[in-house]
Amino acid sequence: MRKHGSILILFILILSFVLAGCGGEEPAAGQITPNTTGAAVLETTAPLEEAPASLGRLEGGTYTNTYAGYGCELDSSWVYYGAEELQELPENIQEQLAGSELGDSMEGISQITDMKAENATDLTTINVLYTKLGLEERLAYAVLSEEDIADTILSQQEALTEAYSQMGIEVLSMEKREVTFLGQPRIAVWTETNAQGIPYYILQLADYSRGQYGVTLTLASYVEDNTESLLDLFYAVS
Repeated sequence: MRKHGSILILFILILSFVLAGCGGEEPAAGQITPNTTGAAVLETTAPLEEAPASLGRLEGGTYTNTYAGYGCELDSSWVYYGAEELQELPENIQEQLAGSELGDSMEGISQITDMKAENATDLTTINVLYTKLGLEERLAYAVLSEEDIADTILSQQEALTEAYSQMGIEVLSMEKREVTFLGQPRIAVWTETNAQGIPYYILQLADYSRGQYGVTLTLASYVEDNTESLLDLFYAVS
């Protein structure tokens, strides 16, 4: 499982790198991008071998993702990133990691940042990432429970901590956390970090059971109490 564990680490690292504010210029607070669809995001994202079965759709302040099975409605205190900004996130990460072992390992990996939203008032961020899975990965994840996946991530904690450290982010702790999401018990990975002297909290739910694309939901905040409460913003969709 070393290969699959490293893949999981890579995408958790990517998400956290983006959320820590290294993804480029941030938009002004209070601006919700209306009528942005998943198709528009796909057109401006790095090409994939095959398009996902379904991307999320953004209309006004409502994000709906039938592939992931959830949606949320955010008020005007939230900022949704537009299609071009979503495209820039992975590009900026690759540029900053170019020439490193981690950057080299990213070559050939297909991903889409389907949604990113920020709330400047509550200092919180929501991020939804699609990861294309090869046949070997799909077969491996098919027999793993959500807790198994979390255990795989945590087994690589030393390597992940080192990767964070290269970006000036100190990992204080990583652990499994049982949460309630969409009315169901789930196993999330909870990470406490220190980003440039400021505590930063990250909660992540990974779902690799839906087909060619795994979906990772990341909720993060500089305020510890905000992070888990963000789960309550979501509702189930089919």
